[in-house]
Amino acid sequence: MSRETGVTGRNSETYGNVTVFYEEGILETQQARPEDAKILELVEAGYDCRRGTEDSWPVLYHLSHLRENLTEWLPIGPGDRVLEFDADTGELTGGFLKKAGQVVCLEESVSRSRILAKRHQSAENLSVYAGDPWRNLELLKAESGGVYDWIVAAGLPGQAAEYFTGEHPEAEALKRLRTYLRPGGHLVLAADNRFGLKYWAGAMEPHTGGYFDSLEGRGSTFSRRELERILEESGCGDAAFYYPYPERWFPTAIYSDQWLPKAGELNHNLRNFEGERLVLFQEEKVYDQLIRDGRYPEFANAFLCIVGPEPEERTIYCKYSNDRAERFMLRTDVVKNTEGYEVRKVPLAGAAKDHVRKMKQWEEELDRLYQRNGIRANRCTLKGDAAAFEFLEGATFEERLDALRRAGDTEGLVSEILWFRTLLMDTLKPELRPFAKSGAFVEMFGSPEFPKAYEGAETNNLDWIFGNLMGTEDGIRIIDYEWTFRVQVPADYLLWRALSLYVHGREDMSALGLMALAGISPEEERIFEEMEHHFQLWLLSGTQTIGAQYLATAGRTITLSDMLKQVKKNRIQVYPDTGHGLSEAESFWIDTEPDKQGIIRLEILLPPGVQALRLDPAEHTCLVKVRRLLGELNGTYPLSWTHNGRELEQEGILYTTTDPQIQIQGIVPGTGRIYAELTVEELHPDTAYACMNLLNRVRSAERLLESAPFRFLKKLKKSMKR
Repeated sequence: MSRETGVTGRNSETYGNVTVFYEEGILETQQARPEDAKILELVEAGYDCRRGTEDSWPVLYHLSHLRENLTEWLPIGPGDRVLEFDADTGELTGGFLKKAGQVVCLEESVSRSRILAKRHQSAENLSVYAGDPWRNLELLKAESGGVYDWIVAAGLPGQAAEYFTGEHPEAEALKRLRTYLRPGGHLVLAADNRFGLKYWAGAMEPHTGGYFDSLEGRGSTFSRRELERILEESGCGDAAFYYPYPERWFPTAIYSDQWLPKAGELNHNLRNFEGERLVLFQEEKVYDQLIRDGRYPEFANAFLCIVGPEPEERTIYCKYSNDRAERFMLRTDVVKNTEGYEVRKVPLAGAAKDHVRKMKQWEEELDRLYQRNGIRANRCTLKGDAAAFEFLEGATFEERLDALRRAGDTEGLVSEILWFRTLLMDTLKPELRPFAKSGAFVEMFGSPEFPKAYEGAETNNLDWIFGNLMGTEDGIRIIDYEWTFRVQVPADYLLWRALSLYVHGREDMSALGLMALAGISPEEERIFEEMEHHFQLWLLSGTQTIGAQYLATAGRTITLSDMLKQVKKNRIQVYPDTGHGLSEAESFWIDTEPDKQGIIRLEILLPPGVQALRLDPAEHTCLVKVRRLLGELNGTYPLSWTHNGRELEQEGILYTTTDPQIQIQGIVPGTGRIYAELTVEELHPDTAYACMNLLNRVRSAERLLESAPFRFLKKLKKSMKR
């Protein structure tokens, strides 16, 4: 690093090719955030989140390569000048540097500006300005004209109140920021949706750390209508709205009003890296209902707004596949232009360029292999480093199956799957050869021991799956064949893979026995699962996925059932029987408060005509000891009772059921109340079952000792000793 004092009253520090500018004296007024030292240490050490082992939310937040997914896809050109407002430690910056002619980053914190500069120190098109961003904007405008083709202010809506007062600080901030935008330029904003589905389901508002704060109007979140009002008041006019999913920190897909999600796509909703959250319902299922009702935009978790003229060619959807080995990292775009729609696969690392280029080769080879049944591979054209595919209209085989599922036509669904099996095997038939494990196979799939001999083609598209087989006016098309390799695999594995991916997540499919109907045995299922696991590890090549990092980093999730169990933990449910049997409607709850010895004392008032009573002491496996059970009628009298557990001598009653019961009989007519004293100790199910198994063994031993043969042998042994 080198440090200089400039003639304009600024200091500068240079890290590699990048210079950080800041005003004299600012260091005395700022204090680094607690996590900055750790982040800087990791940056200097060349830490890579994809390979790293730091189980830390701040580390993941600042250094995950997935952060760039929010804006990396923007159509920034090599001649464009980009301003990143409030750039933080440079989480988004790398996506701009590889495209733009010049990138200027504004970040109030000197500490974080230094991290940003060190992180991207090899860039030759980056300048960083620390301190008050609005003052730096004015200085830059005075010195160099200071206008930009793109201004990216991802967090500005939520931070505007820090800079501007008044009734509408967000609109004031945007008005001022627009003055630095070149005519025809674009302003990019991001915000969390005040009514995002995750907040209804129980996620905390990220800035306040409180449950339901967003829904109740607290925190830094905005509804779509609020953002539209802010844009209108600031003179920005209409904006294109995009919807990062699952949220804006680590998005894996970007939807738009022109390309909304389909039912079943939104199935990665737990993202509480920063702390615990509630899970009050299954968000995926609620999303499916919202999607079918056309209301997804109202409940998306985040917004990305692009203000500016709509280009002739516009990306309306993109999906990131960069949570894998570099040689397979790519982005899939759906692009709309004057000629219609096009699908593109774009490499996101230099190592992935060959993977994308090969898709043209696979198109030609698969066309030759599949033409027997009139199946074609979707037409591919190479455009620079990207592979462009024809946008096909039609229904996928997966959509056909789902329509049959919704209609309850199980017979039709099974018939279609058997048709798919015939189509697959018949299409591959000319290329099938006796299968033999090659070195490439072992590297990709491991070395399983197969129960029988198989056949397989020498070249295989592993994605011969239901979602990639589309019926069009021109016949059947394979719309995606990214996972095509020159490696022989058993043809049955391709069938298993298609079925397995379809059944996964569709609970109603598990009971149909589709694998058996398709001729795949349980042993083969286990072997193919082992192959698939090895294949997925091969694709990752040691990459720590965001899913794995979630398991290591996230706070706990508290489900509704967990909360209800906790609420019911100190309650006992009472079922009175007045001659009509027991019913849930007539039952009632009694709150319990054990004393210091853990004893629960109950005084149960009985409704008229009670003949019997059932007490449910818990809703989990437990150990219950009944100390006293008395009825009151001109004094007290003992009550007889039974239970559905197992007695443990003097220890009490062991319940391995989650519905423990105490049935009380012999209630004398006119009894007004019952007195009970008992203890209830919750047991882990494994502990309860272990105790029960031990008790069964003891009882078996006791029965053996008391049996006539054992007594005879015992006498015989004694007589032989004499």
